[in-house]
Amino acid sequence: MKKGLILIGVIAVVVIGAAAYQHYHATGAPVAQKVRTAVVKKGTLTVHVYATGNVLANRTVDIKCQAGGKITSLPLSASHPDEQIQIGDLVQKGQVILTVDPTLELQAVTIAQQDLEQAKLTLNTAELSYQIAEQSLITTRQTDEANLLSARAQVKNDKLNVQRDATLLKENLAAQQTYDTDYTTLVRDEQAQRLAEVQISQLKQQALQVKLQKLNVDLDKVAVKKSQANLDQANTNLRYCKVKAPFTGYVANVDVQQGQIIASATNNVGGGTTVMTLVDTSHIYINTTVNESDINHVKIGDKVQITAAGAPGVVFPGRVALIAPESIQDQNASSTSGSTSNVVTFQAKIEVLGSQKDLLKPGMTANVDVFADKLPNVVYIPLQAVVIQNNEDNVTVVLPDGKQIFKPVTLGQRNDLDWQVLHGLKAGQKVLIHLGVASSMWTPHPH
Repeated sequence: MKKGLILIGVIAVVVIGAAAYQHYHATGAPVAQKVRTAVVKKGTLTVHVYATGNVLANRTVDIKCQAGGKITSLPLSASHPDEQIQIGDLVQKGQVILTVDPTLELQAVTIAQQDLEQAKLTLNTAELSYQIAEQSLITTRQTDEANLLSARAQVKNDKLNVQRDATLLKENLAAQQTYDTDYTTLVRDEQAQRLAEVQISQLKQQALQVKLQKLNVDLDKVAVKKSQANLDQANTNLRYCKVKAPFTGYVANVDVQQGQIIASATNNVGGGTTVMTLVDTSHIYINTTVNESDINHVKIGDKVQITAAGAPGVVFPGRVALIAPESIQDQNASSTSGSTSNVVTFQAKIEVLGSQKDLLKPGMTANVDVFADKLPNVVYIPLQAVVIQNNEDNVTVVLPDGKQIFKPVTLGQRNDLDWQVLHGLKAGQKVLIHLGVASSMWTPHPH
């Protein structure tokens, strides 16, 4: 009797199990589980692009001194007033952050000033000499031209006297002595005319001397300019003895101590001594790479959400600030098979916005969610409606009478909530949601 009761119980369990099995395969859902559905929608679907990158400051600059020598002063630390500037201290743009002994540069300035004064005096002397020579040329030319005119007039008059005396002598109306005297005077005055003409020709040589004086003036002007440039350079070198912060930023590293002798950044082949490193955090960026399959969805100005392990629970707003025009191709060789996989990516720069951006420190790792393309007028369904079976995308359509049909679909773009349906569904249909079920796309489906 007892064995009969046990047999009846076993049969009952088998019957109930068989009924449940048939119902599961007829409906595609467990008997006891409540059926959840979603309506196939049509509208605008926002495509998300996900990436990981490193936090970057606006700029990080190694500060060097253009003058070499002994460090005479460093600013005091804001956090430790009795100590020199330290890592983490904030410095303002234009603040003096280092001073080098300026003794040699001051001497160079003094020498350059003296050279400039000497060059100016030499120029003044040359200008006066030029003015004197030029005025002397004018006076000499006027005198010589007057003497030549006078000599020519005298010769002309002497020739008339000689001609008259010759005529009177033939007629015995003048004495031979008178003729001889006038002829001698003519010869003497012709000689004086030739001397006056020689003086005029010598004016050309004097004019060349004046031109030479003018060239000396020009050379001395060049010397003055050169001396002025040397003085300007000496003053510049003197200013180089003080290093000023090029921007407002935080000290990331201090490499020198007061009293240390440093090398010039311009005169040393090694590039000089690094004084300190400043970090400008006025803007914070994420340097990341985007896969080639996603890059055409991303545009400069797209909104971004950023998270980081270093700032748990905080979602930072951001925007796409830069997209590289050329790809970066990484070759990752397989250590086991020896094959090489080429991954083509594009560099992107994301600017972090919001008042909490300072929580992200340069060097941190951050996750980036780019709100990329907006696809208008598309059919889409929840991600949990998709079942991956035999490497195909499928959904379960729930008909108005409650009947369920398992069918393949062609999917397009997706975000973290929905998936675009290219073929296989129409807006208004209902699909089964597989939230928490083994057949969901989120868990491996048995084959």
